[in-house]
Amino acid sequence: MKKNKVRSEIVCRCNNVNRETIEKAIRDGCDTMNKIFDATTAGVGPCGGSCRRKLQPMLEHYLATGTFPEKLVADNTGKAPPPKKSPDETE
Repeated sequence: MKKNKVRSEIVCRCNNVNRETIEKAIRDGCDTMNKIFDATTAGVGPCGGSCRRKLQPMLEHYLATGTFPEKLVADNTGKAPPPKKSPDETE
């Protein structure tokens, strides 16, 4: 029961997006931040995307290991990282 509660924690407070929703989007093929934004609306709220500091490490961990980290840890930069673009996206 506790594991489900952890997985359901809210990651994006502005748009009320929980961890389970984000993990599902990543498992379903969202392999860039922009794809996560489009699929879940996380990271694009009125706060300016403060949850991106948690989204980026989740995505990177999954892409590197095929699993999600047990604990969500925001990067320490104090600002949201820029979204990574997929090879098919142009600047």
